Amino acid sequence: MKKLLAFIFLSSVLFFTECKKYPEGPAISFRSKKERIANTWKVNALYINGVDSAAYYNNILKDYTVSMSKSGSYTISYYVVVPSFGNISNTESGNWELTSDKKTITIKPSSIAVGNLPNPSSWQILKLYENDFRIRTYDSNGKKTEYHFTPK
Repeated sequence: MKKLLAFIFLSSVLFFTECKKYPEGPAISFRSKKERIANTWKVNALYINGVDSAAYYNNILKDYTVSMSKSGSYTISYYVVVPSFGNISNTESGNWELTSDKKTITIKPSSIAVGNLPNPSSWQILKLYENDFRIRTYDSNGKKTEYHFTPK
C-alpha cells in the first residue's frame, strides 16, 4: 500500500511539473489563458537586464496601464513627465494574439497618439494568474525587459 501511495504521489508531482506552461506558474488553472490576460494591468515592477528599474520608470512614465480584451484588442496608455515642459500623454492601441504554443503574446500596434507606430513585438509569458501577469521582452539590441503587472 505504501508503494502504491508513493507511486501516485510521484506520478502527480511529475504530471503537474510537466503541465506547467509558464516558468513562474501556474501549474493548472480553470480559467482560459485569454480570460486571465483580459484585464486592465498596471506595472508593479520593472527589470531591465535584471536590474530593478522601477524608480527610473516611476520618475519618467506615469500611470502606465495595459488594457487587454478577451476579443484580442489592447490599449496602452501613459504620460511622460518632461521637466520644465510638462506631461505628454500617449495612447497606443492594436491587437494581440497568443502564439500556437500559448507561451508568447504577439502585439500588433495599429495606432499611436504621439510618435511613430511601434513595430509588432513579442511578449514571452512568465507568469499568468488572474491577479499577477509577468512578461519578458527583448529589443533589437538584445536588451531584456521584464514587466510585472497587477490589476489596476
